[in-house]
Amino acid sequence: MTTTTHDRDLWAPDFLQLAGPAHSSAVFACSTTLRGVTGSLCVTEGVLVLGGSQPTVQLRAADIRSWWDTPAGGTFSLAVESGARHSVVLLSQFRGATVHAMTQAFGPRRRRIAA
Repeated sequence: MTTTTHDRDLWAPDFLQLAGPAHSSAVFACSTTLRGVTGSLCVTEGVLVLGGSQPTVQLRAADIRSWWDTPAGGTFSLAVESGARHSVVLLSQFRGATVHAMTQAFGPRRRRIAA
């Protein structure tokens, strides 16, 4: 399966469609260690697990109020608000897949604005 552009000579594989339909039990996980800083996340339909330099945190989907991502050079920060704010730093290569997985599991990204 490919995605074409207006120029019929150019094409690129559509990696999301190559994977087939997402199952309700689908999981996305990634981890990074960069300059001694470790970050990891695991996304399932109902739970988000963040790990890294801080103790591992497990958040239920119902408890997640907002989440957002912030790019920073070769990395990005994923911040999640539940009762408290939690964050993890990952390589930029994981950003697109992370945003896709977070959106599918927890809804669109939105940053909570302090009142």
